[in-house]
Amino acid sequence: MNHKYRHHENFGKREAAIHHTCHPLLDGRWFLLPSCAYSNPIVTGTPCDADGYDLEPGTPPRSDGSQPDWSPFASQAQFETADFLFRKAEMSQADVDILMRLWATTTSDGCAPFQNHREMLAAIDAISLADIPWQSFTAKYHGEVPPENPPDWMLKEYTIFFRDPLSVVRSMISNPDFDGQFDYAPYTEFEGGKRRWSDLMSGNWAWKQAVRSISSVF
Repeated sequence: MNHKYRHHENFGKREAAIHHTCHPLLDGRWFLLPSCAYSNPIVTGTPCDADGYDLEPGTPPRSDGSQPDWSPFASQAQFETADFLFRKAEMSQADVDILMRLWATTTSDGCAPFQNHREMLAAIDAISLADIPWQSFTAKYHGEVPPENPPDWMLKEYTIFFRDPLSVVRSMISNPDFDGQFDYAPYTEFEGGKRRWSDLMSGNWAWKQAVRSISSVF
């Protein structure tokens, strides 16, 4: 039975133990109670099919059988080059230009995957897969304004840009690149009796928004 105790470098010292407690109704892991450990057998957060039935461990992502589409990139090599330079290596724009210039001298046609960093960034910005459209609204202060020399922020109108949070979360969860990279259930974490805060799922808001009783699921 896993009681979710984790330790730092000073392993074995009781005061350094971290008590990790998942939400009792959205866990899929053990939940420590004063007298027992509780695991919810209904809402586990495990991968499932469109009808809600759990998939077998190791089931690959669903595929429609079509060939990979690398657009807006011209090829897999171009996509992987951009992914490596921009996301993994985080190479500077100046260094990307130098690399592309050197790369071009080694090919028979004198062409590198990109002419320069501008072309690479333009291709990245053109990615439309699971793109969530931007929306906007305007906001302005409507409270009491001093009769003399009011601050500028009281008089200005501001434009707020945003993406639909629900659509963003759905896109993230459906992206296999994020598999195992974030907590799927709300949790609380204590170290030496002191609350630890780390991300959204460790906060009070996520815990309060979770399902509160089995009856509310049905």
